Amino acid sequence: MRRSLSEAQAGLAGLSLRPGGVSSELKRRARDYSGDVFGTTRHAPWLHLYAECQGAFREGWLPVSHYFSEVLDRVNGGYQHIARNRAANTALFGPDVFPDLAYAVNGRLMWADYAPCDLSEVVSRAGDLVFKPDHSGYGRGIRFLSADDLDRSRLEGLGNGVLQARLVPHESFAQFDLPALATLRIGTVVDGDGAISARTAYLKLGRAAESHVISASQVRVPVDLRSGDLAGQGFLADWTPITTHPDTGDAFLGRRLAGMDEMVNTVTALHRKLPLARYLCWDLVRDVTGRIRVLEWEGGVVSFAEATQGPCFVDLGWAWRFSDG
Repeated sequence: MRRSLSEAQAGLAGLSLRPGGVSSELKRRARDYSGDVFGTTRHAPWLHLYAECQGAFREGWLPVSHYFSEVLDRVNGGYQHIARNRAANTALFGPDVFPDLAYAVNGRLMWADYAPCDLSEVVSRAGDLVFKPDHSGYGRGIRFLSADDLDRSRLEGLGNGVLQARLVPHESFAQFDLPALATLRIGTVVDGDGAISARTAYLKLGRAAESHVISASQVRVPVDLRSGDLAGQGFLADWTPITTHPDTGDAFLGRRLAGMDEMVNTVTALHRKLPLARYLCWDLVRDVTGRIRVLEWEGGVVSFAEATQGPCFVDLGWAWRFSDG
């Protein structure tokens, strides 16, 4: 939790440099609310950051520091960690939505249906590939492999993971003309009655010098769950608010992702197949043919969702002390 609170404090320090700085009234309300609701003021920095991002204080927010310390293990347990083993995708969700071509697992290479295959067959079918290792995240460990120099020894050196064909995005995902594939993150929850719904969505954009989206430098823009419209304001990874992409100069306002309802339906249907973890996030894209492809999934994160679209989880009771019942 200490690391989480450091992020909030760093974000507030950056926001304090804006014209007008940060609000002492919002800071006071965050401190009071944290004490009243959570029994401690240690969550106040995140509540204050949320309020600064939205320009107002809203009751029902879930501080990410409380989420990590009290909520995550109770609502997801160990089930979210299944996502770290990428070859589980086909067994859990079927082969239709993920762009997984082959898996490297414990010294063996197999197709996504787990039938054994040879590296030359994989390369001939897909050409250039993307390798994502198991137990990786935040954009770390991803390798782009050329068909011309990929051999068995190099693949074995990468360890366990998934091989995916490089995707060409649909025009609505290519609006910013960046080398990194823009991805839509949708967060879905299972409520107390077992109903599954989408609660948040945002577009993750890379930087001009990067081959893929990296968490430490990404640009995030909220997306309306119903219309697919991008918000007029996004944020850098350090919580600096922006209205245009810092490298391309393209404004966020007035842009839309096509077929948002279909993308929401896709991930809620996937979560229905694995309702054991109650909050999951899905990274997906629509490819040039219009097909929805889910690139990866993981246990849900709440900070950006709450800061830009929240409170997103107030009806679930996660923002209250569990000791209160």
